[in-house]
Amino acid sequence: MRMSEAYAAAVAGLVPVVLLLITVEITSNRSRMHDLFAEVGRPAAVARSMARREHFTQQQIERAERATHALRSGIRQLRWMLVYLAGSAAVALMLLDAERRALRWLGDPSPGPAESDAKYCLIVLGIAFFRVVIAPLLDILRPLVEGAADLLPAAGSITRLSRVVERTRREQLTGCPTPPQAAGVRTPGDAQS
Repeated sequence: MRMSEAYAAAVAGLVPVVLLLITVEITSNRSRMHDLFAEVGRPAAVARSMARREHFTQQQIERAERATHALRSGIRQLRWMLVYLAGSAAVALMLLDAERRALRWLGDPSPGPAESDAKYCLIVLGIAFFRVVIAPLLDILRPLVEGAADLLPAAGSITRLSRVVERTRREQLTGCPTPPQAAGVRTPGDAQS
């Protein structure tokens, strides 16, 4: 692969567009960072104040558990954002270097083939296009994975809960209790028999 005037001009024209896309995406995520820090601010204060105590009431234990859960979730989100920002910064720096190489080649009166620069620009633009496409997909995937971790364990309880609700409604309408087995609800004693 060799650098040509058309190739260098294409690189010099594409790099600003890709940088603009990455910048717009990062800017749109700025409010998410502010929201994240606002969400974990109160649990962090609770955790700091409670970490100095030796004994807790039941209510304080529950409050500490909620704060710990919120902080762990916030830390996971912060890690994700830091990786996202570091990757975006690395791609942006490589793009700026590719732009510099293309413009330097275009400005040189006798540039030569510059094979390494041509390959570098191709690789960097490939990485940048991949980043522009993959980052939004990963942004969608992250909440799906986190939501699935919360929802999937509850999926098995849906059928049992529906049966219990149905049995309770029937009891309320008729005024007499229905044995759990008649309503199709398994009890702990059913598993042993």
